[in-house]
Amino acid sequence: MTNIKPNSIEAVMFFALYICAQDKKIAKEEKKELILDIQVMRKLYFDIYGEFIDDNFKEVINSIDIDDKTLKPFISKTIIEKEKVFISNLLTDPKIQDIAILAARHSASADGFHKLEKKKFDYWLETWDL
Repeated sequence: MTNIKPNSIEAVMFFALYICAQDKKIAKEEKKELILDIQVMRKLYFDIYGEFIDDNFKEVINSIDIDDKTLKPFISKTIIEKEKVFISNLLTDPKIQDIAILAARHSASADGFHKLEKKKFDYWLETWDL
């Protein structure tokens, strides 16, 4: 998922998958939940930006795994500076941050909310003051 436009649906999907990957796997259940959330995300994105997104995100989501070159460096027990900068620049709009948090929580909980997923989730929740 290289070249992700800030505050885009792709950015929201990346964030959700990034949270899901913290336990060193992205379960099928997590991807399935994220795919189900796509319609809601499209609607929210349209309401916020007035842009309709018509893309096949199911294929994108199913193609991502923990070896994705953009995702892999951020799978760890600690939050590194490069990770903070990347995610902060990826999701700058508070409304989109809300959507990303909701999508991440919903998808990461699909197979149980692992403590490492929760740790990064809580960091961003606090950082974005949500």
